[in-house]
Amino acid sequence: MTDPNTQQVEDKEPPKKYDGLARALYNVVSLVEGYDQQMLSMCMRAFEITLGVSQSQLSTMATMSTMSQLGCCLIWGMLVDKREPHHVLGAGLLLVGVASILLSSASHYKVILFLRFLHGFAFACIYPSQQKVVSDSQPEGNFSMVFGILQGLNCLGRLFCAFITTLIAQKLMLGYYGWRTSYVVLGYVWIFVGVAIVFGMKGDCVNSKCQHKGSFSDQISESFQNVFTRPTPLVLMFAVFISEAPLCAFSYMVLYLQYLGVSDVMAGVAVAVTLIGAAVGCAAGGMILKQDESSESDHLHLICGTAVMVVRLIVCLCFFLGKAPPGRLLWYHYVEFALIGASLMTLGAVDRPLINNSIRKTIQGTASAIIRCISGIASSVIFYQLAAYLSEKVFGYVPSRESFEAMEVTIKDRNAAALRKSMMYIIVAGTVLNIVCYGALFGIYPEHKRQVKGQNGTAPGQSPLVGAANVTC
Repeated sequence: MTDPNTQQVEDKEPPKKYDGLARALYNVVSLVEGYDQQMLSMCMRAFEITLGVSQSQLSTMATMSTMSQLGCCLIWGMLVDKREPHHVLGAGLLLVGVASILLSSASHYKVILFLRFLHGFAFACIYPSQQKVVSDSQPEGNFSMVFGILQGLNCLGRLFCAFITTLIAQKLMLGYYGWRTSYVVLGYVWIFVGVAIVFGMKGDCVNSKCQHKGSFSDQISESFQNVFTRPTPLVLMFAVFISEAPLCAFSYMVLYLQYLGVSDVMAGVAVAVTLIGAAVGCAAGGMILKQDESSESDHLHLICGTAVMVVRLIVCLCFFLGKAPPGRLLWYHYVEFALIGASLMTLGAVDRPLINNSIRKTIQGTASAIIRCISGIASSVIFYQLAAYLSEKVFGYVPSRESFEAMEVTIKDRNAAALRKSMMYIIVAGTVLNIVCYGALFGIYPEHKRQVKGQNGTAPGQSPLVGAANVTC
């Protein structure tokens, strides 16, 4: 029979602490993740020139990469709930590195498609692994800060890739095109980081209570039940889905600026300013929420998220309804781009902590992967198609192969107006729906959070109670 005193000591076993080198490593993962995510779009023109692929083939490559990454997220989510998260993350990153190196030498389209799938499959390990590591190792008050920093580093990685890859993708370096060299270097970086995580990212103690003890079928069943039978995770899944709307619409921003006569360089600077705003906003937002966490307010994240959405709504209306840039960007346009980028802080500093607080620790990886998988695939399928439909079918965008210099002024003006309206409606509608989601959560999130905390067996700063792991949320 178990000694009650022994059981009490076991109950107070501290959680894993991924600090020092370990914390630096999963921050590095976010930085390189952002670089990798931006790489494909930055190499599109280089692929077209050096490999002779068509636009439809490039689109298929991007779709294959995105869908494999999102669709396979659930597999890695189940693994991180069953095994040590840093082992799962390290193994996935090693596979990402191998796929990147193989991509650097591939020239046949079908081979590239297979390697894009393999790369996306392995790349899917990052999101659920990070979610599980943060859940196991950080107190609730640090969630916003940690996720905000991770999202900020991701944006910073995208910025580095946009700057570096644009310069070298089509140039010859050591006898090879720059995009091939980039993929080789990136692959070895992933392998190095993966090995470092496997051997260097270890917790201070083994906290097996954060691992699911049942079978895989029980784990999947509990995770789907948690997500689809409770209102808070359902609303959060819709909120994450809607949060992708500005990112999808913003992909047309460079083309829109070019139609207005803004140079390629200055359009690139506008994107860079947006990414810098996102990086600073995510990190600063996480820090602010962490600083105010002592108030123990269950509504703090929702208030912050709503306020940021209102700011985004005002800025977007000013940008799209105000006077269009007259062939060049003025200082206040850069301020607007920076503020739009900063508003993306909700993805890391608000949404992910809300998800973390709404899911039991034992199914954190699987349930968060379900939310990521469904919302990500839905947004990729719906918003890109919606943007294309609005611009071409509703607002009269006219596809043209002519250069901007040779294109008729009427066509340029018509296409610019079509892109402006389609982006405005998608971003504004998405922002309003995000506000509605946060408003709905005001009434249901606090109680659900308390229920999950009780099922985890955690008062603040304590570990799960013995026997609490299999309570159904």
